[in-house]
Amino acid sequence: MLNEYSNYSQKPAWKPGSYGSPMDLLPKKMEIPRLLFGGILFGLGWAMTGACPGPLYTLLGQGIWVIAVVLLSGVFGTFVYGVLKERLPH
Repeated sequence: MLNEYSNYSQKPAWKPGSYGSPMDLLPKKMEIPRLLFGGILFGLGWAMTGACPGPLYTLLGQGIWVIAVVLLSGVFGTFVYGVLKERLPH
């Protein structure tokens, strides 16, 4: 009985084509100012809306239509980032 379950804890051998290609992920540089700036922006947006970003769609579904302004602002911010991405220091 124990032998039956012991095979589940072992990783299967990698076979070409069965699990896709191996991924090469390069580590990013730990840049404290970049992370602080992004975290502060995210936190301020969260604080100004008074809602966690995840449940915004639920709030919209409940009929709280002012949340649409928050969602549209997020979409607009994503668009602006896409336009300015090449000019920003990454």
